[in-house]
Amino acid sequence: MFQRNIIRRRRETPLRGWSRPACPFDMFAGVAEHMPPESSVEEIIRNYSPHLSPNTREAPSTSELRKILLIAAEDMLEAYLRKCRTRRILENQSGGGSTSPNRQDEYAVVDTVLVKLFARSEKTKDLYALLQEPHYIVLPEVETMLVENGQYNALCELHRQMGSHDKLLEIWAKLIDGEWSDEDISDPVGAMVVYLHNLNERPDKSATYTQLTQKWALWLMHEKRVPKEGLKLLISSRSSPTRTSGRRHQNNKSISNPDSDANLDAEDKNLLFGIREINPTAALQYMEYLILQRGSKARDIHMEYATACIDELMGYLQGEEGIEKLWRAKASSYFSSSSSLSSSSSTSPAVTSSTPLPFISYFASTTPDSPSKRARLKTLLFLQASGLYDVSVVKERILSASDGPSKPTKGKHKPLLSLELAVLESKLGNHRAVLECLVREVGDGVSAEAYCTGNNGPGSNGGRQVIPTRLCRSIAENTEGLGNWKSVVIATTKEASEEKGVANGTLLRMLLEVYMSIGDAEKQHSSRIDQEQVQQVQVARLLNSQGVHLDVCDVIQTLPSSWPLHLLSSFITRSCRRTLHTSHEGQILKMVSLAENWDVKERTWSVLREEGFVVEEATDGGDDIKGGEVENIVLNEKIALSPSDPPPVDGLNKFSYELASAYCTDEDFEGGIVMSRGKEGRSEIVILYHSCNFTYLQ
Repeated sequence: MFQRNIIRRRRETPLRGWSRPACPFDMFAGVAEHMPPESSVEEIIRNYSPHLSPNTREAPSTSELRKILLIAAEDMLEAYLRKCRTRRILENQSGGGSTSPNRQDEYAVVDTVLVKLFARSEKTKDLYALLQEPHYIVLPEVETMLVENGQYNALCELHRQMGSHDKLLEIWAKLIDGEWSDEDISDPVGAMVVYLHNLNERPDKSATYTQLTQKWALWLMHEKRVPKEGLKLLISSRSSPTRTSGRRHQNNKSISNPDSDANLDAEDKNLLFGIREINPTAALQYMEYLILQRGSKARDIHMEYATACIDELMGYLQGEEGIEKLWRAKASSYFSSSSSLSSSSSTSPAVTSSTPLPFISYFASTTPDSPSKRARLKTLLFLQASGLYDVSVVKERILSASDGPSKPTKGKHKPLLSLELAVLESKLGNHRAVLECLVREVGDGVSAEAYCTGNNGPGSNGGRQVIPTRLCRSIAENTEGLGNWKSVVIATTKEASEEKGVANGTLLRMLLEVYMSIGDAEKQHSSRIDQEQVQQVQVARLLNSQGVHLDVCDVIQTLPSSWPLHLLSSFITRSCRRTLHTSHEGQILKMVSLAENWDVKERTWSVLREEGFVVEEATDGGDDIKGGEVENIVLNEKIALSPSDPPPVDGLNKFSYELASAYCTDEDFEGGIVMSRGKEGRSEIVILYHSCNFTYLQ
C-alpha cells in the first residue's frame, strides 16, 4: 500500500497556452514517480508522433494527428473533471464534503480548467450551467480565455458574481460602443441602466456606489449614446435618500437643512458643469430638474436656464424657416380672429359675443406638437413663474437677436415674441408696456384685462401675472412633455416693497387709454377691418366687464363724442343704477338708525331720570373747600335748560343734548347724530360729535 504523504509541487497546465495555477495540492507517495516527465500534453503528443519528412511539425499527416490527439486529450480531461464535480456535488448533498483550504484549492483547479475547456470548445450552455452552480473559479485565470473566445456574457456573469462593478461596466461600455459583440447580450444599455439603478437603490449604498453611478450616467449622456437614460440615472442618484440626507419631501414640498444645502448646491453645480461639456441639451434638462423638483433657488442656475431657453427659441426661429412662418401665421390668425369677433358683435346694441381665448391657450391648442412648441410653452411658464433671473438681461437678449454677426436684426422677433416681452415687462413693473404688448402686438385683450384685475399685492408689479397660475396649470396638463410644470411655484427671495402696487382702477384706465390709442398698429395685421369699429367694440367690452372699477364721468370725457350711444348704454345704465342703489342704501340705513335711536330713548328715559348723576368739580383757588371737604354739586337732568343755554343742534332731543353737554366741551359740541342698537339685552346709546365719542350702556 502507498503511504500517503503531502507533496507540495506545481504542475504545468495540461494544455498549451494555459497558465499554471499557483496552488499546491495533495498527492499519494509513489504516484509522482510514475507521472510522465513531460511538462504538458502537447509535449507528450509531440514525442508520440512518428518521424516524417521534412519534420513532424510541418508534415500534414502528423499535424492532423496532433490535432486529433489534442482534442482527445481535452475530451478525456473534460470527462475526468466532470466526474470530479459530480462527485463533489454528491458529497456536498450527503453532507460529507470537505471545505478545507486544500480541497478548495483542488476545487478551484477543477472549476477553472473546466471553464477554459468550455470556452475553448464553445460549449456555451455547459459554461452557463457551470456559472449558475456553486463554483470556485479563479477569475483572473479565465478572463483572458473568455475574451479571446468571445464569451463576454459569461465574463459579465463572473464579474457580477465577484462584485467587480468597474470591470463589468467596462465590458458593457465596449459592447455599447460596438467594440465587442455578443449575441447573448442583446441590450447592453438596458443591462447597464438596470445594474446601476440597483446599485443606487441598495440599502447599504455608499458614496462609492453614488460616484460610480454618476460617472457612468455622464458617460451615457453623450449625444451618440443614450442621454435620456443617463439623465434618469443621474437624477435618481441625486434624489435618493442617502444623497438628500439634509431634506425630506412631504406633499411635494421640501424641508431643507441649511447645513447640507450648500454642499448639495455645490455638487449640483459640479455635475451641471460636467453635463454641459458632454451634452448641452441634457444640461438644460438637468437644470429643469434642479429648478422644478429640487427647488433650487440659486440665481445663477435660474439665469442660465432662462438664457438657455431664449437661445433655444432663437435657434428654432433662425435655424428652421418653417417654424418662424408657422408662428407668424398663428399670431396673425389670432389677431385677425379677435378683431373679427369684435367686429361681428358691433351690430348688436349690447356686446354679447363670447370672450376669445388668451393667446397662449390658442397657441397651445392649435399648434401641432413639436419640440419647438414645447420649448416656447416651457419658456413662457418659466419666465412667468420664476423671479430669480435678471429680467433686463433676458429682455435685451430677445431684442438683440440676430441671424448672424454680419446681419444684425435687433427687434426682428419682437412682434413674434411679444407675449414673452409682456411677461418680462410685468416683472419690471412697466404696466403700460405690458398692456401695449398684449393689445397692440398680440391682440390679447383677455389677458390684458386679467392683468389689470389681478392680485394687487406688494412689490413693483403688485403680484400681477400675464399668464395666471390656473392657466399655466391647464396648459401644462394638456401639453405632452410638460407634466412636471403642473404645480410649479418657484419662490422668489426678492425683498418686496411694503407699498401696494398700482390699483386695479388705475390700470383699467390705462388699458382704456391704450385701446383709445389703437390705430396704426392694427393696420399692419388687417386692412379689411374697420379699425374704428373694432376699437369701439373693444372699449365697450372693457366697460361692460370692468365698469365697476371705472368712473363714469372720466370715461365719458375720454371717449370721442362721435361714438354711438348704444355701445355705452349698458355701461352708463349700470353705473347710474349702482350710484342710485348706493344712495338709497345710505338713506335706508340713516332712517333705520334714527328709528332705533327713538326706540332706545323711550326705553331708557325713565331709568335715566331715576338714576341721575353727580359731578364733582374743584373751584378755583379752593374757596369752596370748607374744613377739608369738597362741596358736592348735584346736577339733575330733570331740571329744564336756562334761557342762556344753547338750543339743541340738528334736532337733538333734550335728553341727548343734556347728556352730550355733560361730557363734551364747547368746542366739541358743534353737531352730530345719535345712533343706538340693542346688544345682549342691554341698551347702547352712542353720541358722535366732531371730536367727542360717548357711549352709555345699561
